[in-house]
Amino acid sequence: METMTLEELLEIGVNFEASVGMGTKSERARIPKNYSRINLSDDTINEIINIDKKITFLVSGEIWCPDFQLNATVLHRFCELNPNFDISVITMARGKKYLSSILGRDKESFKGPTVVALDKDLNILGQFEERPKSVRAIENFEDIKLDYYKGKYLLDSASDFLEIIR
Repeated sequence: METMTLEELLEIGVNFEASVGMGTKSERARIPKNYSRINLSDDTINEIINIDKKITFLVSGEIWCPDFQLNATVLHRFCELNPNFDISVITMARGKKYLSSILGRDKESFKGPTVVALDKDLNILGQFEERPKSVRAIENFEDIKLDYYKGKYLLDSASDFLEIIR
């Protein structure tokens, strides 16, 4: 079976802007809307700015996916705030085929976006899958679906990402 390393996946990945550029006009239009809803507190902004280590976020996801549109936009904001952070986006197909085995996950249950935070030596610091923990903990997603897709849980995503990289 053909395999790829984390380093190879990072190399073939594209930056956030390029991944967004692959979307339709309406998909691309959702990014600035989501971005405008990321209302980080001053304390959170300062914490992000002051993280003094190189972190690369390997993201398996695609612009057509609303979960990607929301959560990758939060990561993009992190990268704007801290020059030590970088994003590399690979397709869901590559994530399922290669990243799932690196993470010890079943290909069939691999969800997007999957975000893997890596340190400078490509050690895995942690993972984020599909939605923030607070949303996944809700028994019936339909109850909050509209609020979620309107960006009401973006700070929960930011909190999950911070927890991973602290």
